[in-house]
Amino acid sequence: MLFTDFTRKLAYTQLKNTAVVDAQDLGEIDPGHEDQLLELTNQGLVDISTRMKLFESTYALTFLANTNIYSLTEAADVAFTDYVRLLSVHAVPRGEDAIPSNEKMFIPKTNNQITIPSPYAVRFTDAFMEDYGPAVDLKFQTKHPVITVMDTMQLPIHLYEALALYVSGLYLSHMGGEEHSKKGDSYYGLYLKMMGDDVIDNKSQTSELVDEDTRFADRGFV
Repeated sequence: MLFTDFTRKLAYTQLKNTAVVDAQDLGEIDPGHEDQLLELTNQGLVDISTRMKLFESTYALTFLANTNIYSLTEAADVAFTDYVRLLSVHAVPRGEDAIPSNEKMFIPKTNNQITIPSPYAVRFTDAFMEDYGPAVDLKFQTKHPVITVMDTMQLPIHLYEALALYVSGLYLSHMGGEEHSKKGDSYYGLYLKMMGDDVIDNKSQTSELVDEDTRFADRGFV
């Protein structure tokens, strides 16, 4: 969905009776409020894509001599700019052909050969690096990319309503006043409920498989 289509939706629904709507052009956002809505929208996209495994990326990590711990931060590589958390490690036993049938998957949180000493680092044992070197693939969750007013957002279609509740809830809360704050809190509460129900019902198909040494089935929206 285009950002402009999203703001038009807000203008006709949750924010239709606020100063954000251009009084001279029903359904259009007042240009003076566009930057604020864009900031809140980007904030909402990050929140949703952090709570839910909607986007993934893969990084080819080459082992270094005498190094067991590897940073997963932007300072280590720009590939980790939108990093959220490590999902799995994919490797082929040393000496075997690098083909899909030989690939094994490891989940750091359930495998003592691979641990996460901090949210932004991964540690491998010497034995693992010897058995699966010289390189492995890291699959990790990422945040929604930052958008501009001309960009298209990439969410499962049903989550745009959650995003609308998030943006309108925070916008109204920022306006101040008891009535606006009450309505803003209500919208944000509905956002949290919608997100919780989505996880329980797995509507966005973001459940993970955690069995070791099995093929990772990517059921998320990419």
